[in-house]
Amino acid sequence: MIARALVLRPLIHEKLRTALTVLGIGVGVSVVVAIQLANQSVLRAFRESVDAVTGRANYQIAADAGLLDESLILRLQWLWDRGGRFAPVIDVEGIMQPSQLPIRLLAVDLLSDLHFREYRYATILTASHTADAGGATPYLELFRTDSVVLPAPFARENGITIGDPIVLSFGGKTSRMVVRGLLEARGPATAFNGSIAICDIAAAQTSFGWRGQLTRIDLLVPENLVGTVAKQLPPGTRIERPSRRNERVERMLRAFRVNLFALAGVALLVGMFLVYNTVLISILRRRHDVGVLKTLGVSPRQVFAAFLGEGLLFGLIGSILGIALGNAMAEGMLGLVGRTVNELYVTSQPESVQLTPRVLVTGMAVGMILALISAVHPAIEAAQVRPNTMIRPGLQQRIRSTTVLITAAILCFAASALAARIPPLREIAVGGYLSVVLVVGGFSLLAPSIVRRTSAIFKPLLTRLFGIVGRLAAASLPASLRRTSVASAALSLATGMMVAVALMVGSFRETVRIWVDQTVKSDLWLRPAKGLSNADAALFPPSIADEVERMPFVKSVDRVRGRNILYGDTLIEVGSGEFTVTAVEGTIPMVKPRSMREALLEAIRLDGVFISESFALKFHKDIGDTVRIPIVGGTRQFTITGIYRDYSNDRGVVVMNRPTYVRSFKDDALNTVIVFLKPGADREQARLELQRIFGPKYHAFAISNVFIRKQVMTIFDQTFMITYALLGIAIIVAVLGIVNTLAALILERTRELALLRVSGMSRRQLTTMLVLESSLIGMASTVVGIVMGYVLSLILIYVINRQSFGWTIEFHTPVTLIATSLAITFAASVVAGLVPARLASRIDLVTAIKSE
Repeated sequence: MIARALVLRPLIHEKLRTALTVLGIGVGVSVVVAIQLANQSVLRAFRESVDAVTGRANYQIAADAGLLDESLILRLQWLWDRGGRFAPVIDVEGIMQPSQLPIRLLAVDLLSDLHFREYRYATILTASHTADAGGATPYLELFRTDSVVLPAPFARENGITIGDPIVLSFGGKTSRMVVRGLLEARGPATAFNGSIAICDIAAAQTSFGWRGQLTRIDLLVPENLVGTVAKQLPPGTRIERPSRRNERVERMLRAFRVNLFALAGVALLVGMFLVYNTVLISILRRRHDVGVLKTLGVSPRQVFAAFLGEGLLFGLIGSILGIALGNAMAEGMLGLVGRTVNELYVTSQPESVQLTPRVLVTGMAVGMILALISAVHPAIEAAQVRPNTMIRPGLQQRIRSTTVLITAAILCFAASALAARIPPLREIAVGGYLSVVLVVGGFSLLAPSIVRRTSAIFKPLLTRLFGIVGRLAAASLPASLRRTSVASAALSLATGMMVAVALMVGSFRETVRIWVDQTVKSDLWLRPAKGLSNADAALFPPSIADEVERMPFVKSVDRVRGRNILYGDTLIEVGSGEFTVTAVEGTIPMVKPRSMREALLEAIRLDGVFISESFALKFHKDIGDTVRIPIVGGTRQFTITGIYRDYSNDRGVVVMNRPTYVRSFKDDALNTVIVFLKPGADREQARLELQRIFGPKYHAFAISNVFIRKQVMTIFDQTFMITYALLGIAIIVAVLGIVNTLAALILERTRELALLRVSGMSRRQLTTMLVLESSLIGMASTVVGIVMGYVLSLILIYVINRQSFGWTIEFHTPVTLIATSLAITFAASVVAGLVPARLASRIDLVTAIKSE
């Protein structure tokens, strides 16, 4: 009965306020759900692909760097007598030419691999005709050195039929293969969205130059034999569960995912302000009813439970709405998240989102718990206030003293400064995020003082410009301070985060632009693929660099190669280039020492390495330290002679001289040939000539440094597009808060507004007064948001980004971006006043005056 009287009946009658609050919570929850679904889909796509090619294997043997020597399988022969099984595997990324379509190669022993993976052949090409896979003879065609098997759906999508030749490029070797089999879409044929080619391991070794080499050995072994197998492994190899690879990728993506959820938290925090404000207004609107019920014997606990239930109800309905919205948003967000993961981390091809029970529970829990927390303080206040105070007419919203709030805000700022010094926990900037929360808390505590001060400052101006209407608008804000300060705090938070992220992204963009201009000094690049990412998928043979160097207009070339290796249990990148060429022609932005040339020559002399700034921070390395890197056949210790800035990789990069790299990894393939032209050579003519000669022969793409710079900045902008989308949502939620607050103000001030109308105020003047009120809130929030944004940007740039990614960012202010964003936010807050103004114009004057 009490809940119906205090909560349910008013919620039904006050449809606008209820809808706005539910929508605010729903939007906040939807962002969390959408991000979780998109991340889950990206990781699931990668995990399912890895599981599909792994099959039934419970362990794998792999090299820390390079390939395995296939003689290792001779050491495992005893496993067959002990109930174990093993299967040699080559599993690499590559390119299908000339379409440049990324494709995976899975090369196995087709005779023995049935223990590990399930293959269901749809069609097999025999020597004389096409036959289905009914007998044994057709299978013999699959063992020819140029045979390859494709998933039937992949073949259909790309117009390939059985018997067609295709050109595949793996590990810098290009070979013409014939499609002699098609697989049904099951097992390995489903991996990487079906973009996979399967062949016999001997065919792969012959066609692509891997004689005697493997990428891994899959095992089916009892647990009690794992230790025995491990003891027989040579240096530089390890035995581990297949799931370990998934865990590394998830750990690699952890900082990226945490940052997205932190941005989603902004929308949720704004939604919490909305719930707090709504429940507070509910109590103030129903103060007479609460007072009467308390006088009749209703206990404070019952009143507390009723209003707490209101917050919980908002959370429940908002969470359900948020899950539905989040599921719809996730489809659009999936493309942004997937593109970023592909370009910066690993190949993953997510196709759809799946609303799992875990996501449902998370969405419901987030919305309901935060709504419940938001409702606790107002509900306690309603339970504690004396009945005679609740019954007394008039607005009971004044905050008589702000001294305590100001003191608490100062303490929050001091605690924030201390929290920013906390070191990262598992590469997550816990202290940085705590510092952000404390700064937000400090500015929120200052909101009553700021609103009161804004009203006092603009009261004379508004009075001169709008007369009594302006004076009343300015006086209304401090008269309802409990409510207006919460609305201002919500919009300040959203605005502050928008400014902070704009500063961070703008600073990062400018830093990357300067870095690209410094590092991309070469005239032309020759690449084996159109894009700049997935370096291991497309490679050149070393011969291409020698041929390019002999071109009459070429001054010198730099042979570049990079690969991922395991450093401890972390994926890092090892790169290589010709240090002698770089010392003369190149520029590297150095962290230390200042002289790039001296550091390069020292690296050549000592067989040393350069490390990226992110590697130095993550693994606590400095000039003169040594780093032990896994190489082919074991590990080797290298001396660090230089630390440089690198914004292309947040996992850490170790760069060595090319001769050192080739000796260490037995790998002379190339990712890129960097070309320096002779003085006076025409860059565009040289590019066209290189494209004409090396395009058909090596499927090479000749691109200019201008194109490289543009491509890098395009990738950057695509990566941060999702950031702006999330902040835009937070602004929408905050503007809903202003609409909700002012709409509630109309309901609170019905009699007051009716008296003003009867006293001669026109509808236009009433609308002006309410728009001025929303403008004052917007102005106060915008100013505070700017200050808060600059403070938060310092934490984002110098604490969170540095601890999460290891990047040093130079501070820059994108004036145009921030000015445009603030103008849009302020305009939205002004327009927000039109909704409650329209509501005010519909007040029934006779009824309102009669109640007075």
